[in-house]
Amino acid sequence: MTQAASSTAVRVKRRLPPAVEEVLTKRLGAETNPADVPLDRATLIDAMRSCDVLVPTGGLSPHLAGKLREQGFQVAVLDALQVHRVLSVKRNKTDTNDARGIAEITRSGRDYLTEVYVKSNLCFEVRASLIMRDRLVKQRRETEAMIRGLVRVYGGRIEPGSDSPATFRERAIDQLCLIADTESVDLRPRVVPLLDLCERFYIEAGRIERELDLLAASNPVCKRFMEIPGIGTITALSFYSAIEDPTRFRHVDDVAAYLGLTPRVYQSGESLTHSGISKMGNQLTRTHLVGAATVMLANTKSFITLKDWGMKLSKRVGFNKAKVAFARKLASVMFSLWRDGTHFMAKAAMWDHIAI
Repeated sequence: MTQAASSTAVRVKRRLPPAVEEVLTKRLGAETNPADVPLDRATLIDAMRSCDVLVPTGGLSPHLAGKLREQGFQVAVLDALQVHRVLSVKRNKTDTNDARGIAEITRSGRDYLTEVYVKSNLCFEVRASLIMRDRLVKQRRETEAMIRGLVRVYGGRIEPGSDSPATFRERAIDQLCLIADTESVDLRPRVVPLLDLCERFYIEAGRIERELDLLAASNPVCKRFMEIPGIGTITALSFYSAIEDPTRFRHVDDVAAYLGLTPRVYQSGESLTHSGISKMGNQLTRTHLVGAATVMLANTKSFITLKDWGMKLSKRVGFNKAKVAFARKLASVMFSLWRDGTHFMAKAAMWDHIAI
């Protein structure tokens, strides 16, 4: 076959996948072997659209799944951890064995593996803003902690208690000047650029937070979430973007398990062990829910039936365990508000029609 002809037709030398071969046999006739017939790319791709495509979860899986679905392919995204456990049955790990194993899973194993829901581009944009804001806040705090450690080496101490970078900068420069006078060591050329970096982190995080505030204010679901004391813009958007479609959960308890807030269970014979939470869901959303639970339990002054339940639990099992259990309950309440289209009610009457 010439180079010009190879651009429009493909002579298949290897055996075709069974699903593709079946489609081509119907089109070409039972007396014709599809593997012996030159196929143009359009016919081959059109035949492959009738096959199922399996994509394990990964960094590129949302993009690949979206683009393949736009081309008309039937794509299923499966949990990479579960796929890996199935493929580990093979003695040798090779690309050929992996491809055959994934094809076998696609053909007969999708019923017992978890198919992953691929979120929309809007949710990915929200998640990206939340992640960037979280990283900026962490980097600012880590940089400030590093500056505190540098000052402490020379006997200085920067007073805590302020989230403003201007106040922190003023206190840090005062300590740097004091160290320069008493220890004859000038740290300002090395520390001042770090203070500038902290200020830029603070400004950029504030800009992202303002964008998220506008987005949450325009979303009716997030506005209902923020009616709950302790739930702010970040937690509301984090929970909304982690779930996106409430209809994909059959039971309210499934949401807490999806976010990794339910205990692990190990059972073998007469042995039954309950350990800590699974932490299998999205870590950022789980952190936001635990933070909101902490705020409601520790800082909310008004009487709320949900808080009263959490305070009683705290006295029995301790605050640290209670706040995680409270976060699990809070996730169930938020999901119920979303699913039922209701508003948060602080008194006990609310629990008459919301199952948690």
